[in-house]
Amino acid sequence: MQLEAGAANPSLSTLLAVAAGFDISLVELLAGPDKPAVTVQPDNSSAPVLWTGPHGGEGRLLVGSDPLELWQWSLAPGDERVSEAHRPGSREALVVTSGAVTLRIGSDDPVVVRRGQSALFRADEAHTYCNDGKSQATFFLAVHEPSKGMP
Repeated sequence: MQLEAGAANPSLSTLLAVAAGFDISLVELLAGPDKPAVTVQPDNSSAPVLWTGPHGGEGRLLVGSDPLELWQWSLAPGDERVSEAHRPGSREALVVTSGAVTLRIGSDDPVVVRRGQSALFRADEAHTYCNDGKSQATFFLAVHEPSKGMP
């Protein structure tokens, strides 16, 4: 009710569910008019926060153009972001800039990615990012979610 009245903003999970309902990507859902040849995010701290963790973490969508998104994330100790599976063929790549991020992908064993390390994985399975450490973790995340029918 608050969303319809303009009194609240949708959560990332809600936006992803709406996009899935229309069988489009998040970037397609949020797309405005035609984009210029170069899109510059003049101040990353002013990019929209689309996820907030219970312990103070946040996820900002810096730039995106279907089928690619670039995110800046912070996870406070104890924060966890659970993501549903994306479209078939989707991939995510991340680079950790501080702390450590634990990835849980499908039923595979957890993988810890530490500051200065990168990871690439299939995002067409449910996956989770979490901070099991005692200090904040930060990372950049690129999401490639092919449009329906693209390989």
